[in-house]
Amino acid sequence: MSYKIDLSDLKREAGTSLTQQVVDRFAAAIESGELEPGEKLPPTRELAELVGVNHLTAARVYRRLAELGFVTARVGRGTFVRTLAPAGSAELGDDWQLYALPEHELSYSEQVLADAMASGGQPELISLAVGWPSPSLYPTAELARITADVFAEQGGEALAYLPAEGLYELREQIAARGRRYGFAEDADEIIVTSGAKQGISLTARATLEPGDVAVVESPTFAGLLDSLRQTGARVIGVPVDEDGFDVGHLERLLARHEVKLVALQTASQNPTGRDISDERRTRLAELAMDRNFFVLEDRVYADATFGRDPVRSVRELAPGHVIYVNSLSKVVGGGLRTGWVAARGPVRERIATLKLESDFHSATLIQHIASRWLATGAYDRHVEQAQPFYRERRDALLAALERHMPGEYQADPPQGGHHIWVTLTRPLDDRALYTEAARHGVAIIPGDALTAERRTQTSFRLSFSLLDPPELDEGVRRLARAIRELRRRSRHAVAAPMS
Repeated sequence: MSYKIDLSDLKREAGTSLTQQVVDRFAAAIESGELEPGEKLPPTRELAELVGVNHLTAARVYRRLAELGFVTARVGRGTFVRTLAPAGSAELGDDWQLYALPEHELSYSEQVLADAMASGGQPELISLAVGWPSPSLYPTAELARITADVFAEQGGEALAYLPAEGLYELREQIAARGRRYGFAEDADEIIVTSGAKQGISLTARATLEPGDVAVVESPTFAGLLDSLRQTGARVIGVPVDEDGFDVGHLERLLARHEVKLVALQTASQNPTGRDISDERRTRLAELAMDRNFFVLEDRVYADATFGRDPVRSVRELAPGHVIYVNSLSKVVGGGLRTGWVAARGPVRERIATLKLESDFHSATLIQHIASRWLATGAYDRHVEQAQPFYRERRDALLAALERHMPGEYQADPPQGGHHIWVTLTRPLDDRALYTEAARHGVAIIPGDALTAERRTQTSFRLSFSLLDPPELDEGVRRLARAIRELRRRSRHAVAAPMS
């Protein structure tokens, strides 16, 4: 490999050290444009050979260049000329920001999640990708009346700052439900968050650091997977079957790894709709206490059942080891952004501190509204009203699959939640199917974005909560056409070399 700057005539007896001479040569080459932004510099050992110095001297050269702002080092990749746009580059428009922003490449699951969030607002696209609650069920009249009461009675206090843990009255309402369902004892265990996703992210940040091992059910919620990975932890998947999270598989992992956190949804799991069995729930709690690892128990779909009581929480059995996360988003309305964490001990204090650093506290007005709404007993009435509504749509989606894709798929009816996990009997490329489905006007969540490992099977998540039965039927019809088109092209590609 050749380099653009000549380092052969350095003066060893000069008053300026060799280190500074090399720094000056590189700096001049970068400022003149001889070395271009983003260009990779030689490894330190190779630079040492070129200059005739030891490896430590070469490392000092790059460290000094970095201190001066000429280069950046990327772990495992090398040292590169800084990528800031030259001053006065007006012709770049807003593209100069690409040079100034820290490097960040979206993961596949992050990109899919962003696409899914956007798909709900595209009228030409039938979105089977999002499991939001239906607007037709929003308790708007009740919440409007409560909002007026809050302002009439609280005045400016409805807009005042709160402690990071949230409005005490709301925490009391949540804790009352916690005593009923086994996830909390009192309000001091509760931290109000801006949705369950923030609770998940705060928990991951509080418990994990780079190099730790985190275990997650697979498939899972894409946002949970991303929150774990963003900590730098190593994420290992455990399968989900008809009895939920496979605790036996976890036990085999524990024999080989020091696990710091296990993250799962124990009721109406996203995307399979499965519940953890009571035997596995008990064993998971025992393992957490025996091995001293944290459990992140996400229960956002626990009440989204089809007429049965939700399974009990793991936190009921091991409250010091289980960090419980829930919200009103999947049952009432995602725009409320009212979630919570239940925890105790030092981890609870750490989560509260991270919440303070993140956004001080969640919106005061919304907390007042949610507190009063829960106090009326409206939540349970709302859940009861929603159950037949979502059951009808689940059944409509299952019927559409059988109508348009008979023999092409396997899907077990979910016990709760807003999704169906579908696996094709003959595999296709997940990412190709994701793209082809969008081209045919239907959005899905590909299995690759929801699993911690690459799979040989082709699976995807279909959501039914937002759409009426005719729309669900049309969405599956488009998806079936996309699958047939992919298979046709695949057959053609195989046959082409033989012709």
